[in-house]
Amino acid sequence: MTRKTYLLSILLLLSQYAISQAYVPGNSYFGRADYIEYVAGNLPLIISVPHGGGLTPAEIPDRTCGDESVTDLYTIELAQSIRAEIMEITGCTPHMVICHLKRTKLDANRNVDIAACGNEFAETAWNEYHLFLDSAKVSVKRLSGKGLLIDLHGHGHSIQRLELGYQLSADQLRYPDAMLNEPEIINLSSIRNLALYNITNLMHSELLRGFYSLGTLFASRGYPAVPGIDEPYPLSGEPYFSGGYISERHGSLLTGTVDAIQVECNQEVRFEKTARNAFGTAFAGILLDHLIRHYFPGLPDTYCTSSGSGLQYNREYGIYPVPFGDHLTVRALMPCQLSIYDNSGRIVVARSVEDNEVINTGNLINGTYVAVFRISGKPVYRCKMTKGSTPGR
Repeated sequence: MTRKTYLLSILLLLSQYAISQAYVPGNSYFGRADYIEYVAGNLPLIISVPHGGGLTPAEIPDRTCGDESVTDLYTIELAQSIRAEIMEITGCTPHMVICHLKRTKLDANRNVDIAACGNEFAETAWNEYHLFLDSAKVSVKRLSGKGLLIDLHGHGHSIQRLELGYQLSADQLRYPDAMLNEPEIINLSSIRNLALYNITNLMHSELLRGFYSLGTLFASRGYPAVPGIDEPYPLSGEPYFSGGYISERHGSLLTGTVDAIQVECNQEVRFEKTARNAFGTAFAGILLDHLIRHYFPGLPDTYCTSSGSGLQYNREYGIYPVPFGDHLTVRALMPCQLSIYDNSGRIVVARSVEDNEVINTGNLINGTYVAVFRISGKPVYRCKMTKGSTPGR
């Protein structure tokens, strides 16, 4: 038995164990040589980052097969920003799988032959990447029954907009709504399960480019996206990435209840740190809004009561009464910044607080909110709260 065959055999033998083992949310797990990283989660959301790595180990020669080897710069940093903001809002963490190898060494968004060009170490890393995605999907389905995978990329096209890929070509996106809603087109879509079983009974075309589509949510926050209500499809001749191996294999196109969307991010939202972090903050809120609107209307009620980032409840900070009404009282024994988020991740209150302060909340609708207290920008306390119909003061 060759070394290559032996390594692949070991991977196959361990795969079922790896998929079924208990991962701790918030902890990182690495494959051989730390080329592949899996951050376990406890939300029905998976973020995949296959092309942002920078490692160039000598044991893996540069790829000579396939026609793409460009690194999607700053996509790892963007994913980390998205995850951090989701944790601040919810106390929970999405699953995240990262390839730290440079794309010249491994392309995890291709089939193994093109991805690894026959190198045994690259093939091992490729198997680990997809095994970790499988593990995340098993966790999502076990806890929630369904979920969403975001495959995060970066494009260099001159049109500065997001390109959302559903495994449908630009030509297919230009079909009229009636054709997009035909079963033969739905069966080509990486959000097939959502199209068939979404909680608001929206049609496939509406999920792709309607008022409540992901692209429209991005555009409403100032980030143009195609497809969406403003740009329902790429015009003829315009560049567009429709999806790849990951969204085809791990979305619901073939089977299952985890949908996948490839998100290609333009350079303006990636390259500069301040812009990237602002986009990451918006991206996090948009994803939560999308999950609540189309998958889990009760998702805010399941937000974690203790933070995955190690924040603890204490007597120095608090909000009462709960549920609150037209007013609430904030307790903060040290001067700090208070941010209150609605269940779509939007900030509805942002102000400095100290001691016991009363805040007018008459303009807030009934529902679930998350409050985050920060000192010098660092979160020190988080709590979930509900506004009811009874005045809170």
